[in-house]
Amino acid sequence: MISRRIAVLFLVAMLMIAAASPAAHAQSTVGTITQIQGTANIQRAGATIAAATNMPILLHDKISTEANSSLTIGLVDNSSLQLGASSTLTIDSSILVNGVGAPSQVGLISGHLHSIIVGAMRGSSTTFEVNTPNAIGAVRGTEWDTGYDEDEHEGSHGCRKRTTLDVEDGTVEFCNNASPPECKDVGKGKHSEIRCGAFWLGSTTGIGGPLGAFGAAALGVGAAGGIGVGIAAGAGAFGGSHSPSK
Repeated sequence: MISRRIAVLFLVAMLMIAAASPAAHAQSTVGTITQIQGTANIQRAGATIAAATNMPILLHDKISTEANSSLTIGLVDNSSLQLGASSTLTIDSSILVNGVGAPSQVGLISGHLHSIIVGAMRGSSTTFEVNTPNAIGAVRGTEWDTGYDEDEHEGSHGCRKRTTLDVEDGTVEFCNNASPPECKDVGKGKHSEIRCGAFWLGSTTGIGGPLGAFGAAALGVGAAGGIGVGIAAGAGAFGGSHSPSK
């Protein structure tokens, strides 16, 4: 009698686990690959798999594109993330938007990411961030480009960590990784950069505009004198700074 009761309880537990598995999988799904050009791979649960159209993107996936390749991830409410060539993106955290899983924080390790965030993902109760090793871009805008590289640039003075931000529509809150971080609201048609931990002077030009020579000199002060000096100079060039709204 006892053994039968144990068997029944075991069966009920197994049925509950089986019923919960699809729901758990659905919650961990944050988007779907809608387009691929060239070759891309996904690192998931210790394995590397070839990316394919209509494949779901899951929380904690690491997506990489090869040279001359690109990949688009469709999100809820027609939002999307377009990963450029030779780029790597991680899905770091997620939220439910109208009952559908969506990324709330992604990490751009290298390359370029074009973000289009519309609908409920821009609502007051939701957040979306693109993090790089030295910066954070928080959604207030609709469409923007984020780039990250560690190449040697003219006037970089040995600082190789560079995050670029180009806003095509709306406004994006752009923050460095200082403690506490300094942030600027970058508006439509504007370009901004953070190199190492400092805002790059002269980078408030229009998209594709040149960087001022004064910016190169100021970055040299920031690199030689410490991140705090560079941040203070950058804040002055931007006309003031503020702490993150979150």
